[in-house]
Amino acid sequence: MATFPGVGSWIERRARIAPDRVALVHGTTRRSYAALAERVGRLSSGLRELGVGRGDRVGWLGENHPAFLEMLFAVARLGAVFAPVNHRLRADAAARVLDDYAVKLIIVGDAAAAIELPAGVHAVHVRGGMPGGSFEDLIASAQMSGADVRVDPDDVCVMPHTSGTTGSPKGVMLTHANLTWNAINMLAVADLRSDDVTLALAPLFRTGGIGVNVLPVLFKGGTVVVPVANTPDDVLDAISRERVTVGFGNPDLLDALTLRPGWRTADLSSLRFVITGGAPVPERLIRTYGERGVTFLQGYGLSEASPVVSVLDAASATRKADSAGRPLLFVDVRTARQDGSECAPGETGELFVKGPTVMAGYWNRPDATRATIDERGWLRTGDAARIDEEGFVWIVDRVEDAFTADGYVVYPGDVERCIGEQRAVRDVGVVGVDGSARAFVVLHDGGVASATDIIEHCRARLDRRAVPASIVFVEALPRTSVGKLDRPALLERALASP
Repeated sequence: MATFPGVGSWIERRARIAPDRVALVHGTTRRSYAALAERVGRLSSGLRELGVGRGDRVGWLGENHPAFLEMLFAVARLGAVFAPVNHRLRADAAARVLDDYAVKLIIVGDAAAAIELPAGVHAVHVRGGMPGGSFEDLIASAQMSGADVRVDPDDVCVMPHTSGTTGSPKGVMLTHANLTWNAINMLAVADLRSDDVTLALAPLFRTGGIGVNVLPVLFKGGTVVVPVANTPDDVLDAISRERVTVGFGNPDLLDALTLRPGWRTADLSSLRFVITGGAPVPERLIRTYGERGVTFLQGYGLSEASPVVSVLDAASATRKADSAGRPLLFVDVRTARQDGSECAPGETGELFVKGPTVMAGYWNRPDATRATIDERGWLRTGDAARIDEEGFVWIVDRVEDAFTADGYVVYPGDVERCIGEQRAVRDVGVVGVDGSARAFVVLHDGGVASATDIIEHCRARLDRRAVPASIVFVEALPRTSVGKLDRPALLERALASP
């Protein structure tokens, strides 16, 4: 049987084709594919000398940095498992994840320097001056590694974890095949090119941070810019300076760019399109990017699907503006009612996903795996969605966030999208309290809208039972560490207020 070209071989293979093409940019540092391939080879050799072998877990705890990607490819070359952990978790929660993974070694960034690491685990710090040595020392002291360890398509390559907002974080086992098929899917649908330049804005410890744009662009031979700073002003500057062509970020981050004084004058002429997902996208945000000539595409995915399920194609961006697009080339989707029967076109039900990008399962959680992936390979997403007659997917909300009002099922996401249509509204979150919707609204600076205005807008567009019973104006909404609306925290606030 032919040897499977694992993820660890991608950079070396690209270096053979275009050694001088720029692969990574970080501040003033620019690394070609040839230079990156050499660093990955040395790093894998250094890790081997530290005892890392096939199947071992190597942790990452820190902010976005080129070292993250170098580690990912080096660990993959050894047949080991790269296990990034959200450094924004509470210190005790992060420590529990690392303990659960039983990591052999961990790379630590500046942002995680204060987190207590598991006893006996060797730590390598991205910067020097700490016990255990520095990342650069590890590379400099190692010899160029020989051939990769043979990997099988179903070997686990990367193991991010779930957010933990509804329970303990679970390790998501993504295989070499999962990540390869995800890249192929993106290249087949999203029109990525070998001369594309993209920004690593989303947290790399999240599957979306690597799977939507970063790994697919490297797979194609393009350039990934890892910003030194991630402020909106820095991002706008980087787009112009590096001639970024493809963007990805959650709606909050992309909205923050539009609020900066430099938004109107920033040079965005190189951007072909921007992809977003992970939260409802206000129509005004799509309009704002459109006014600057930037095609704004929604997508949908989840860690358990490596992560991309669907992306809206540019040709349909206006006609299906609120849609998450159609499923990628090698992804199948369906929606089902609570009794398991298939939904009719346009009917809301739970979304199920199938294909070669579906995870191998949850780390050390066989019961959770069986509850999430059925015997036919369908992944239960927990997301409510509807699929129209043309196959476009419309993400409605989390199934668990729905509530019933007078026998009618209300999805907060539907109400949020309706309220977000108003230009004065910057952000909105909706929860169910005593069988009715309560909306928390953040207005733009200078934006004017009354509770009556918002309620009347909803009455004209929603079922009467979904119309909010009250509107609460607030300065900001609670967000999780990855920028998603923290609905449980919002519900607590609603229950605590009259």
